[in-house]
Amino acid sequence: MRMWVLAALLGVTACTCDEKKASPVVAPVEPVKVAEPPTPPLPPKVVATWQQQVLTPTRMELGARVDYGPSASPITVQLELPPGLQVKRGRTFFTLDPTTEAKSHLEPLSFASEALPVQDLVLVVTGPGVTVREAYKFGRR
Repeated sequence: MRMWVLAALLGVTACTCDEKKASPVVAPVEPVKVAEPPTPPLPPKVVATWQQQVLTPTRMELGARVDYGPSASPITVQLELPPGLQVKRGRTFFTLDPTTEAKSHLEPLSFASEALPVQDLVLVVTGPGVTVREAYKFGRR
């Protein structure tokens, strides 16, 4: 009994071994989602070609063909004329509307000159992120 009195005076309490120790609570951590920068739109696919119909020293009939799309922005088409070449029919500048699918445009052109030009006729097609230059050489290599 003395032990109990001594234990009571010292403030010692008995403990049982069944007590559970507190363990820290760890909440699951979700990975941080980093927003990826938006990818810029790809430039439209553009192919420019010439289609020759008539070629004489004084008269030329051509088709300027542009295959393009898809494109979210307009595409401009312009001709760079060599000296002495006159446009008789057709446009030297025009715009193709935006499209969600692949398209083709054929622009008929008629030219006149006193002799075959010694410089090239150039078809310039421009869209967002793309410029295509296609030269017509009037039979020269």
